[in-house]
Amino acid sequence: MNLNLSGSRAFLLLRYTLIIATAYLLLVERSFVLPPIGIMLLIVLALASNVVFAQLPEHVTKRPLFSAGVILLDTAWITATLVYSDSFGADFFYLYFFVLLLAAIGESLQVIALTAIVVCAAYLYVLQANGTMLSWWQSPSLIRLPFLFITAAFYGYLIDRTRRENRRAREQAFLDLEHLVEQRTADLTATNHELSAFAYSVSHDLRAPLRAIDAFSQALLEDYGTVIDAQGQDYLRRVRANAGRMGQLIDDLLQLSRLTRTEMSFETIDVSALAHSIVADLQRTHPQRQVSVDLQPGVIARADPRLLRVLLENLIGNAWKYTSRQATAHIAFGLSAQQGERVYFVRDDGCGFDLAYVDKLFRPFQRLHTVEEYEGAGVGLATAQRVVRRHGGRIWADSAPGRGATFSFTLGTQAVLSEPVEQLAAA
Repeated sequence: MNLNLSGSRAFLLLRYTLIIATAYLLLVERSFVLPPIGIMLLIVLALASNVVFAQLPEHVTKRPLFSAGVILLDTAWITATLVYSDSFGADFFYLYFFVLLLAAIGESLQVIALTAIVVCAAYLYVLQANGTMLSWWQSPSLIRLPFLFITAAFYGYLIDRTRRENRRAREQAFLDLEHLVEQRTADLTATNHELSAFAYSVSHDLRAPLRAIDAFSQALLEDYGTVIDAQGQDYLRRVRANAGRMGQLIDDLLQLSRLTRTEMSFETIDVSALAHSIVADLQRTHPQRQVSVDLQPGVIARADPRLLRVLLENLIGNAWKYTSRQATAHIAFGLSAQQGERVYFVRDDGCGFDLAYVDKLFRPFQRLHTVEEYEGAGVGLATAQRVVRRHGGRIWADSAPGRGATFSFTLGTQAVLSEPVEQLAAA
């Protein structure tokens, strides 16, 4: 049995009933003669307080201290009206029963016990103040006080039973959830094994025919180059190029699938040094490029070192690739503070792109430029996004055609910097 009914609404409705019943009984006891102004003022203030209580948020009215305070207040003003009225009838006993019911609606054993004691004490005081309590054996308290205590015990029993039932329901729900989590974990483990098997199949079974295509095409060019005309040789070179591109697609796809399944190991990393090593590799690979690189020193983060290298290789590699058609290029890596958050960025002054197509950026195999313009499989940014998400961060881009691009990312709550966010914002 849930005594909470509709929560604070039931509490307020019952309290309105209590206030109106008090006013009505006072009028009946006085033959419908208006009571003193002080008693009327108490009733008006009680009604006004209920209007105020109705405006309070539910998390306030649900607190046991709030219920206890209201019940003590009601007991006090009802007792005051009874003591200062000229007459007292037995019907007023039921007002205290309503007060006790208010305590039960709050579903608190402590409030019920406190209310039972306070109500009984107040009732005895009213009986004595009105001269009704002549002796214990002749007083209405002989029946009514035990009744109030028994009623409080009954409410307490119902509430305690409700609590036990709710606790059992929560425990059962927890067990069901635990079983569901175990089942989902087992399903996920099986799926990961299947993905591993699929990755192995892709790596082994698809590479063999690709190697054969490339090898036989090369053999044709080398052994029968004098027989095959220029157009035929061009066709063979295209076959070899596409076989190589297919091999790269397989490599990128495998790397993308492994990113979501490998275990992460967080370490404190000098991100500036990592970015410098990636740039040095690119410069060695393309010594003819004239690229000015600005790397912010002292950038430290706590992340998975292998995944962070994959992330920076893709972002800096993208910046290097999309500035390749410029005589001189500029690439920057650094750290900034945005709304109290530590944000890493890779910026370039390359070809840029239209933000209208930004939704395609992080999808696998989605490209904003043709292969003839810029080589690649369209997996790099999808890989970067998965790395960032595994760290609990986010990644976004800002760009315009012909004005370069800036890729910004965070690394979640694990990231650690060498200087506070306030200093970065000031810089």
